[in-house]
Amino acid sequence: MDKTVNGFIEYLKAQVGEPYLWGGQHTRLTPENYVRIIERKEADRGGYTGGPSYAEAAIDFCKKKFEKGAKVLYAYDCSGLGCYWLDNLTHLYRCDVNANTMMNRCELKTELPRKGWWVFRLNGKRASHIGYMIDDEYLIEAKGRKYGVVKTRFREKDWACWGIPKVFESELANPPVPQPEPGSEPVPGQQVEVVGRSVNVRNADSKKGRILFTAHRGDRFPFVAVAPSGWYEIDTKKGQGFITSLARYTKLI
Repeated sequence: MDKTVNGFIEYLKAQVGEPYLWGGQHTRLTPENYVRIIERKEADRGGYTGGPSYAEAAIDFCKKKFEKGAKVLYAYDCSGLGCYWLDNLTHLYRCDVNANTMMNRCELKTELPRKGWWVFRLNGKRASHIGYMIDDEYLIEAKGRKYGVVKTRFREKDWACWGIPKVFESELANPPVPQPEPGSEPVPGQQVEVVGRSVNVRNADSKKGRILFTAHRGDRFPFVAVAPSGWYEIDTKKGQGFITSLARYTKLI
């Protein structure tokens, strides 16, 4: 069993298309038992506004899968999707956990999440949902009864916080610093180009910095240096600024 972050990601990819079930953690569903199990697990859980109950939505999802020829399905909720691999398969965790416990086992960060990080939605101060970044742009999550386990694009507005899971800390805590190295002399004429749709330019090299303005795809700025955080320092019409170095947003040219 590959106990690395890449092993975890390959496991997650293999679960895409499986159903969501409250309390599900690789819960085995067959054409003979799925209605009974779902009705028991989802009893009194509520439902969608103006729509089906959660139980009805989960049953409908599985029914369509079985009608298309599936012989067995394995159901998960959001934390169960990760915990099954972490606890049951690899024993990197020694007990079952929920999304809030998983958040507490992360080092939360302010910069945008990267491959291997976990992302969270909150209910108050507690995490109520978790997703797992499989690269710097996409995540896999057990989204809900209507959707099952899906691969989705990360959108900052959809998530409250994110961080590095401590179980993968040695692999993820020190990603390669973009070239050139911090403190090195810039190449004359070198620029930073925005390649994402839009990205904020700030007065400091983290998301805590005040937003100076928003740059858009195709904008270019004179490159000054790589900050210790890995962000690019740039010259702008509003003076010194900082912009993320994530490849999906910017590149050096």
